Amino acid sequence: MNLELLNRGFIPEEICLNLPDTFSDVEQLALELPKVLANEQIESRVLRLEVEKNVDDLTVPQLERAMLVYSYIGHAFMWGKKNDLNVIPPQIAKTWHKISTKLERPPILSYASYALNNWKMLDSSQPFDLENIVIVQNFLGGVDEDWFIMIHVAIEYEAKEILSALKKYFFDSGVATDLEDALQSIKKINHTMNRMPEKCDPFIYYNRVRPYIFGWKNNPTTPEGVIYEGVDEYDGKPQIFRGETGAQSSIVPMLDALLGVTHSDDPLKEYLDEMRLYMPKEHRDLLNELDSWSQTERSATLDSISNEDKNLIDEIIKEVHIFRSKHLEYARIYIYEQSLTNDSNSNIVGTGGTPFMKYLDKHLQETVPTND
Repeated sequence: MNLELLNRGFIPEEICLNLPDTFSDVEQLALELPKVLANEQIESRVLRLEVEKNVDDLTVPQLERAMLVYSYIGHAFMWGKKNDLNVIPPQIAKTWHKISTKLERPPILSYASYALNNWKMLDSSQPFDLENIVIVQNFLGGVDEDWFIMIHVAIEYEAKEILSALKKYFFDSGVATDLEDALQSIKKINHTMNRMPEKCDPFIYYNRVRPYIFGWKNNPTTPEGVIYEGVDEYDGKPQIFRGETGAQSSIVPMLDALLGVTHSDDPLKEYLDEMRLYMPKEHRDLLNELDSWSQTERSATLDSISNEDKNLIDEIIKEVHIFRSKHLEYARIYIYEQSLTNDSNSNIVGTGGTPFMKYLDKHLQETVPTND
């Protein structure tokens, strides 16, 4: 297992902010995207892009940047155009598909592009802080859209502390202080999560942020999927991919595996497993290996630890429960309650294409301490 990934967390070590000059046309459109969408020019601008780019010489950070740019432009085209045809033109589709093949995840906006690779430090001479990061790419822009993503980035940044602490405890003959460090870290994560309402208003989120991150699967607007024009591998057939969702973050699934939180074998678990297809391959591989470890070797580790340590593990699980509870509360405030007075986008399913309130509540119910 690549356990070193737990030490550094899931924020990339290098984030590319600009592609080579051969991508100047897509970089320019990405830069101007908020204005282009506001002026309803996305269709004409996309059709002026070069039809296909060479991505063979791009580094992994550059591929991630290319995935981000094409994903944002692709979603802007799908949800910002005037016609209702569920077709992505070759100017986006061909290169987007080539990038996705190299990164081994679908050509759709996913969490890795939306959050993990979409920020930089405001003042690089100062330490990381929620108020010292800026979001690189937007759809419409504004404080609410930025803050929504910034909260996720800050959570990911802190998560390396709890993941590395649990890695030390379970894999490096750890001691109780590792669990204490993990407990403090998850409390910091919950504190950050609690800050979402400070600068992200539910009305703005529902009407200006959420509509652009929907995918094509289980979406009433795209019942048969979306055609990627010019992609030979798809043979002209519509594709159905999930939209961007926090369920594509690797943090909570990793914590579940490390802490022994299990989910019953039902459509929810199938959905969680499907979300791994949208994660960076490195994250997905480690998660699958940790699952195997959790099912086979973790119990032997627990048999040899003290009751005090077991109690600390249960305290950490309770904090994960609090995290999931807050997520459910936000789903109610930011989506369900907004849908009662707004009909601008679907409240039947989440952006990932699931009955989100039901799924989040079930997540919550299954997050219980091992001693209960």
